[in-house]
Order: sequence, then C-alpha cells, then structure tokens
Amino acid sequence: MTASSPISAAPRHGRFTSLGWRLTVMLAGSLIMASAVASWLSASQLEERLLAQAKATVLRISDVVQRSTRYTMLQNRTEDTLQTVQDIGGQPGIEHVRIYNKAGKIVYSSRAAEIDHVVDLKAEACYQCHTAEQPLAHLDSPQRARIFQGSDQGRVLAAIDVVYNEANCSTVGCHSSPEEQQVLGVVDVGVSLRDIDAQIEQAGRTTLFFALAATAVACLLLAGFVFTFVTRPVRLLLDGIRRVSAGKLDATIDVGSADEVGQLAGAFNQMTADLRLARAEIDTWTRTLEQQVEQKTRDLRVAQDQVVRAEKLSSLGILAAGVAHELNSPLTGILTFGTLLLQDTPKGTRQHEDLQLIVNETNRCAAIIRQLLEFSRETGPQKRSTDLTTVVKRAVSLVEHQAKFHNVKLTTELPTGLPTVSCDGNQMEQVFLNLLINAADAMPNGGGIVVRASVTAAGRFLVQVTDTGTGIPPEILSKIFDPFFTSKPVGKGTGLGLSVSYGIVRRHGGAITVQSTVGTGSTFTVDLPVEAPPASPAAGAAGAAG
Repeated sequence: MTASSPISAAPRHGRFTSLGWRLTVMLAGSLIMASAVASWLSASQLEERLLAQAKATVLRISDVVQRSTRYTMLQNRTEDTLQTVQDIGGQPGIEHVRIYNKAGKIVYSSRAAEIDHVVDLKAEACYQCHTAEQPLAHLDSPQRARIFQGSDQGRVLAAIDVVYNEANCSTVGCHSSPEEQQVLGVVDVGVSLRDIDAQIEQAGRTTLFFALAATAVACLLLAGFVFTFVTRPVRLLLDGIRRVSAGKLDATIDVGSADEVGQLAGAFNQMTADLRLARAEIDTWTRTLEQQVEQKTRDLRVAQDQVVRAEKLSSLGILAAGVAHELNSPLTGILTFGTLLLQDTPKGTRQHEDLQLIVNETNRCAAIIRQLLEFSRETGPQKRSTDLTTVVKRAVSLVEHQAKFHNVKLTTELPTGLPTVSCDGNQMEQVFLNLLINAADAMPNGGGIVVRASVTAAGRFLVQVTDTGTGIPPEILSKIFDPFFTSKPVGKGTGLGLSVSYGIVRRHGGAITVQSTVGTGSTFTVDLPVEAPPASPAAGAAGAAG
C-alpha cells in the first residue's frame, strides 16, 4: 500500500494549465475576436443604411419646402412663405429651414433671429457650389447633402436645393428677375442626427453585448454540467425563497428534473400553493369582518340618530305641553267672546269681517294647540291584531274626495292575504292620513300618488306612499321629521304632522324613512314588524311533552 498508483504518481498540473482550460481560452479568444469584427461590420453597415435613409429624407424635406413655398413666393406673399418655413422648421428633429438669395442673404428662416443675415459663401451651406471659380448652377443629389457638427455638440445632416429662375418669376412685376439669371437662391434644410447617432451607439452596444453574451454562453457550455444540474436548480430555489419571503406567494419553480432537486422544487411549489390558499381565506375573512363592522357602524349611527330624535321629541313635548296648557285658556275666552260679538254684529259690515277674521285665526290657533297636545302626550298605542291594508284603505277613502285631491290620481297596490300587524289602527290611520296630505301638498298642480303594501322576507310589513311632486332638497331631507320644521308657506302647516307620525311609528317598534329626488318626487316608507302567528295546539303539546 506504500507504492504509489500511476494516477497518484503522475505529475499534478494546475487547473489553468490543463488542455481543456487552454482549449477553452483559445476558443473564447477566437470567439471574442470574431464577435468584435462582426460587431464593427454590423455597426458600420447600420450607420451607412441609416445615413442613406436620413439623406433621402432630408432631400425630400428640402423638395417639400421648395414646392410648398413656390406659389407664395411667386405671389410675393412673404408672410405666408415665412409661416410655411417656420411651420416646417418647427417639426421635431428639424434643426433649421432657410432660404438664401443669390447674394447669400437669409430671406426666410425658421429661426427668426437669422433673417436678413448674410452668410459666408465659403460656409457649409455654400461650399458645394462656391468652391469653384464659377458658382455651380446644378448639383447632383449626393452633392446636395452634407454632415457637420452642430452648435449643440450634435451632428447635423443638411441638404440644399437650388431655387431656379422660372419663366413665371421674370414676369412678376413686384420681384421680377432677369431672364438670364439662372439661380435665384438656395433652400437649406438641416435635420439633427442625434437620434441616428444614438441608435448607432445603442446598436453597437447591443451588438457588443450579444457578442459577449454569446461568447460567455459558449464558454459556459464547455464547463456547464455542474451549473446545469446543480447550481441552476439551487439558484432557482434561492430565488423562489426570496420571492416568498418578500410576500410574492405566486412564485413557482420549474426545475424540469425528477431527481432530489426536482422533488425539493415540487415540495416548494406545494408549500407556496398552501400559503396562497391560507392568505385567500384570511383576506376573505378580513373583508367579511370589515363589511360586518361597516354594517354595525351604520346600524349604530341609525340607532344614535333615533335616540337623539327621541330625546329631542321628548324635550319638545314637555315644552309643548306647558305652552299649550297656558295658551288654551286665553284662546278659549277669545274664541267664545269673538263668536258672541260676531253673532251680534250685522253681516256685511267692516266690524263683522274683522270679527270673522279674529274667529278664524283663533280657530287656527286652537287647532295648532290641539296638535301640540297630541305631540306632547305621546299616547301609548292600544295594540291589537290589525289588518293594516284595511287601515290604509280607510285612510285613502277619507282623503280621495277632498278638494286638494281633485287633480291627483290616487292609486293603491294592496294585495290580499297579507299578515296582520299588532298596532293601534286609529294611530296608524293618522300616520297614513298625514303622509297622503303631505303628498298632495307637494303637487299643487296635480300629479299621482301610489300607495303600496308588501311584506319582506325578514318579516317586515312595508307601506309606501310615493308621489310625483316637487321632491325634497337634500339639505333639508334630514330635518323633515324635526318638530315645527316645515317647508310650506306660513299658515299652511305647523311642522308637527311628520313629527307626530314619526313618534307613533317609533312607539309601534317600527321606522319611517324617506327617499326623495328634486323634481321627481318622494317615497315615504312605514316599516312595522309583522305579528307573530299563534302557536298551533300540536306545537304546544309537543313543547309540553318536551
């Protein structure tokens, strides 16, 4: 065992001196050189194509400028010509648009500060024609374009187009030119090459990047076994764990192998699926709790409003009782003696009319006092099993023949077979009378009233009174059940009808609400609990046996 094996006895070479490593380095160097040459050739060809396209474009723009300004220059419409030049020169990517005369003076320019300036005939805009002793009268397309460095450190591609002396030009009186003059001026258009230079630079970087990436991939393929079957799956697992730790539970791992690493990835995917399900359940419960909290908050707010209104009604009731009691006695005396004086005064006299007015107003005050007493007493309802639809019909029959209902179409939708309600029929009739009279008052020019009765699935008896009147403005909708609040003219109401109705319904364990739209109408809803059906004898016997 002390003898060395051939393998162990062989000289050990470093990893960087092995044949495989040297071959990898040689191939990598060759790939890098080939990629660099290919990148340079590709960038050069791209630059040639882009510049050729840009030259063609700027030549077309130059032709467009000349054709667009030809007619206005023939008509000597300098303002229109200048506007056309400035409109074209203001387009994105166009550096300048100029029109020179033969002497080198800028007649029109997209840059107002350049107008009337004289350029050097040896400058970039002129050297193509004026380098020779005799200025050229015609330029080929390749000679018309030039590239130079702009004032903003960017390259500019410019093209010139000769404005020739046409037959029409020599006949125009205001700016005629001699027939022997061949050239009138030059159109000079320049466009920025910043975008093209940026594209060329970006293309070079992109080509170089892909070349280096391809070289790197080729090198990695030579020694990529470990990366493919060990390093890559582990990195995927680490990335997935990082995403899960960041809260992205939709992260999955697709290793594509059935070995231990693949099984680990499958267990990870199952774990994230379970976490997603648990989070969805938590979110569902959270939304449910939020909805329940919102509903309870609304219920508490409604209950608070009812308590506040009840306290307000109670306080006002005590005050109203005292006021009514103190006013009732003097009003009785005024009404009695006023009636006696009225009987002793001849009719048709001024005194008789004045006494009649006193008696009428005293009667109105007495009616207000009676309403105050009704409001303050809050007489407890004498509840008994009542067919509420019959009560509604009785209220409708009492008002349908009154004068204020002559132009009102009164319609009822009262189905038969509805359950009974434990209530005081007389008090509920007063509620419905108040709602019907208010609905008629809301339609001074006539309209329609619909009275509906129904029972909800929750065991609530609903009576709705809908009118097509003027509606209630939103700013006073919350005040209509307050005592002494009325939107009617003075002398038309006391503001106690809805307050009394609210108190009656509340003492019956119900609620009265309103929905209104200005210009459309209002709907008052009386909500009362349905009377529980009596227990059957069989059910009672079963309960006793239990």
